Amino acid sequence: MSTTTFDPSQWSNADKEGELKKQGHVVKSWKLRWFVLKNDKLFYFKKKGDKQPIDAICLDGSSVRVDTKVKRSNCFELVSGFGTGGKTFYIQATTKASMDEWMASIKKGSEFCLVGAPTNVTHQLHVDFNSETGFVNLPSEWETILKASGISKEEVVNNHEEVYELLKFTDNMYKPKELPGAGTQAEDKPVLPSAQELNVSLRDLVSDPIRRDGYTDFVKIGEGAAGEVYLANSKERGGKVAVKKMPVNSENVKLLCTEIVIMKESTHDNIVEYIDSFIVDNNQLWVVMELMDGGCLTDVLEQFDNVRLNEGQIAHVCLSTLRALTYIHKHHRIHRDIKSDNILLNSRGDVKIADFGYAAQLTQEQQKRHTVVGTPYWMAPELIRGHDYGTKVDIWSLGIMLMEMVEGEPPYMEFPPLRALFLITTKGIPPLQSPSEWSQELLSFYSDCLEKDVEKRPEAADLLSHPFLQLACQPEEFVPVIRAARESAAQETY
Repeated sequence: MSTTTFDPSQWSNADKEGELKKQGHVVKSWKLRWFVLKNDKLFYFKKKGDKQPIDAICLDGSSVRVDTKVKRSNCFELVSGFGTGGKTFYIQATTKASMDEWMASIKKGSEFCLVGAPTNVTHQLHVDFNSETGFVNLPSEWETILKASGISKEEVVNNHEEVYELLKFTDNMYKPKELPGAGTQAEDKPVLPSAQELNVSLRDLVSDPIRRDGYTDFVKIGEGAAGEVYLANSKERGGKVAVKKMPVNSENVKLLCTEIVIMKESTHDNIVEYIDSFIVDNNQLWVVMELMDGGCLTDVLEQFDNVRLNEGQIAHVCLSTLRALTYIHKHHRIHRDIKSDNILLNSRGDVKIADFGYAAQLTQEQQKRHTVVGTPYWMAPELIRGHDYGTKVDIWSLGIMLMEMVEGEPPYMEFPPLRALFLITTKGIPPLQSPSEWSQELLSFYSDCLEKDVEKRPEAADLLSHPFLQLACQPEEFVPVIRAARESAAQETY
């Protein structure tokens, strides 16, 4: 959401407006938004009547077509023009007639001006700060990110160092580079491995590809940034399993090695069971895992308007996650992407951590991390600022996930990622909206997880004794909410 970027005159006397569903870019959930189309701009608001939009989509040179990827009814794909970096938006209408009307109006808006995106852009080497206007000589990519973030000129002037660091952070976010740091080794944990011990190839870790013949009847059930997930029959197990298929290339092979090593060596009741893996056709990795037939926690939270978790159920999720994190951290590992998408459920009410794609193994040579990875809204401040960090970043993310369960989404979700990061580092995490509805135990647990001072933030093993977790329900008491969310999703009109 912007504070000074947009003026209400930009969307007054709208060409078209109405309620549509939009898929998030970072968190792939669907949210109702109020859309207003005026000339060559498509504004979207958290709800009708809001004074400022979350953002605006530039329609100059954009394209729109009926969706063929997410496969929701009455859904269209909008690829924005150069002004917003060529992003792809997935938007869903209530009916086919409504979808056709919106697509026609958007196409009309796209014909205002067709301008190609700049090419061969290079970063300028020097950035200056002007106390009256903000930054000067920003690289064009950074300028585009800053404009889209909704961070006002006044905020830039008052927090220029923080904003500059965040721009560097965003620029490096998808170019991770591990840097060694200082740390201490806990005596009650397994011995830290050396980097040499972990220096194995992907082919050393996987099984003979002929084993893929033991899996049949593949049905696609999900898709993410890393790959696609399929339901399959296992001849050896005599039942259903999940198979994650991921491309293998020079850029991700090291991360895949780390993921396989950690999955193979993580045996815990609250971690999704690794079964097998193999390389297919020399360019695709198949990872076979236990099937969690209740979906992910996000599936439940997407039905927040109709299905709510009670305090015992929230505590059950936190307790299960903490048990897994205690095990992971004991083995000198950091998950680095704790959020509702990566918490899987089964029909018995069990809760398990999945997806070790961002996980890190600490070693004797590297006992802290400096890598910029994770999902912005769940990131700990020390990670955002580029400081050395350890296992406690997972505790912060758990606190954000607690807010997800209490309020339906993480803090600052209405803002673009860069502004959200800016607010996390400058304003901190806001208190819960209705604290009187929750016990002092829950509020205390929430506060402990989101302690900004890393030294004061508790370890996973210490949090296990927190009084809030004594309120946890039994797994079978979690089953009704999984079932209710699934029924609510099935009853959606669109």
